[in-house]
Formats: sequence, C-alpha cells, structure tokens
Amino acid sequence: MIKLSGSRFTDIMPENLAEQPEIQALAYAVGRQVEKLLAYADGARTYAAIYAVPEKVLDLLAVELRTPSYDENFSIKVKRTLIAESLLFYAQMGTPAAVNRIIETIFQAGHISEWWEYGGKPYHFKAYTTNPAITSDDVEEFKRVLGTVKRLSAWLDEIVLDLSTPPAEVFVGHWIHTGDFITLQRATM
Repeated sequence: MIKLSGSRFTDIMPENLAEQPEIQALAYAVGRQVEKLLAYADGARTYAAIYAVPEKVLDLLAVELRTPSYDENFSIKVKRTLIAESLLFYAQMGTPAAVNRIIETIFQAGHISEWWEYGGKPYHFKAYTTNPAITSDDVEEFKRVLGTVKRLSAWLDEIVLDLSTPPAEVFVGHWIHTGDFITLQRATM
C-alpha cells in the first residue's frame, strides 16, 4: 500500500507517461499541495491526537470539554488521561465507577467503599488510597476532585491512606567456619 504523504502520482503511472516533463511537473505540484493538505489535516485532529498535542493545547481542550477535576498544575500525563476520558467521565458522572476512575487517574491508586460495605450511614462513603505521595496538604485537593464527580446526595466520611504492606516470609541463616592458620615463610637459598 502506498502512503499518501511522500508519494508522487508518477509512481503509479505507466513509464511512458511518467517520463514526460509536463507530467512530472504536474505530479510535483500536486504532491506539494497534498503534503500541505495532510499537514492541515494533522493540525485539525486535536481530539484524536491528544497524546501528541502540546501542553498549551491540552489546557484549551480541557476548557472546551469542561474536563472534570482538571487543574493546570497536574502533570502532562494526568492532563492527557483526564481529557481523553472526559466523555467517559460525563457518561458515568455520579456513579462509584466515575469516582474510582478519577481517583486512579489523578492519585494513581485508590478506590471507594460504599456505606453498606463498612457499616456507615446511608449515602455515605469512604475513599481509600495507597499512594504514599499523598500528604495532609493533598487532602483538600482530594476532596475537591471527589466533589466534581460524586453524586450530590453522597457524603464523604473520610479519606483513608492505607500504607500497609503484605506479610512477608522471614528466613534466617547462620554459618560458622573453623579452620587452622598456616603461616608461610619465604624460603632463602
């Protein structure tokens, strides 16, 4: 298959036509216009090229899509993921799936626990994260992020930072070495 960019019409023409100077000039001119058209098409496909556009365009695209929980201070990786999943967030808005998705996107690890899972009051939930980078300063940001996608009738009881480690097997070893010391002296002749 021939790619449209970088190709000439003379590549697919019979030799007797492709060798004529007028046809070569026409193919060159048309080829340059096709290259310009492809460059314009690449510039127009912003949503399809979210993982390739510059950060300034990401900020503008987030405003246009009204991306939930978006902040200009997020890393470029988080920005790209939030924008790419904006429509999915809006489709799932107000569900535990949306809250779980936003926690995993912005804070890399975590989930929520509904009230019936931990014995709380109806319409309440807890948010759990296992990301050790979350500090007490990030709690307000965490609440703001959850507030943008949670159900309005749902109430956050607490944010739990779970830093537990799985149990590990401990192995102990010991060895003793005994031996004799032998002193060698240089022989003289």
